Amino acid sequence: MNNEFEVGKMVVVVNHDDEQSVMAALVMGAAIVATGDQVLMFFQPGAAKVLVKGELEKYQDLKGQPDPLDLYDAIQVLEGRIILCELGLPIWDIKEEDLREGVEVMMASSFLFEAEGAIMVFSY
Repeated sequence: MNNEFEVGKMVVVVNHDDEQSVMAALVMGAAIVATGDQVLMFFQPGAAKVLVKGELEKYQDLKGQPDPLDLYDAIQVLEGRIILCELGLPIWDIKEEDLREGVEVMMASSFLFEAEGAIMVFSY
């Protein structure tokens, strides 16, 4: 999808914190930025706890799966955006300082403006 003149924007929505959903979302997010496209990863309240410091480590060493920390870091290094719906904070009693480095918090309506023009959307 990407050529040297145009960068596409893609969205990955994550609303579940089960192993399959989290790992599939991280793999897709890392693959998108690796191709040179922009990725916006939007974690809805159902997946909010995944972005708390120490939580991604629980998904390490899954049979046949890459390291989730490596995927998260790759997304960050390649300028992907990790965004948490602000409703996830009070629902799970999460404080912003408890979140992993690089997590942005915003309202769903603000996210929709950020996602405008996305060429593909993936949901997990």
